[in-house]
Amino acid sequence: MKSVVFCSSQRFRKDLMAFITRLKAEAKKQKLHLVVFQPEFEERSHEFENASEKERLKDPHYTATVAGKIYDHLFRKVKVADVCYVFNKDGYLGANTTGELFAAAITGKICYSHHPQMLMGTYPYDLYEEPAAQHLIHEVIRTPAELLKRLL
Repeated sequence: MKSVVFCSSQRFRKDLMAFITRLKAEAKKQKLHLVVFQPEFEERSHEFENASEKERLKDPHYTATVAGKIYDHLFRKVKVADVCYVFNKDGYLGANTTGELFAAAITGKICYSHHPQMLMGTYPYDLYEEPAAQHLIHEVIRTPAELLKRLL
């Protein structure tokens, strides 16, 4: 079974964790050993999680810790996983998620996404299609059950 790393904007933390929980439950039901690497998002207020990166960087704690967390995710998780899954709810990719996607692609990983569009910008109103990111996705996979089949 292949391992999977999840990449996502922290604004979708709760939805991502629900997706991962369903994936793990499906694997357990099938008696499969699943290796999941997931972002280590701090639980923050709804307002903070939905703020733009520019606004988040005004928070001293966030500014002091974000680079280390990204580095950890890239080198301890993205680099070692077999497959990358971009949880881009509503098509949205943040700047950090885009970097993780490119890192996964350059290391030869198969990259899946949750949504067919790759949208960047200020969520949810000022978004634009990011064509370079779109070309890195091998397949759109919407459900944990579908993803589990690809990991076998």
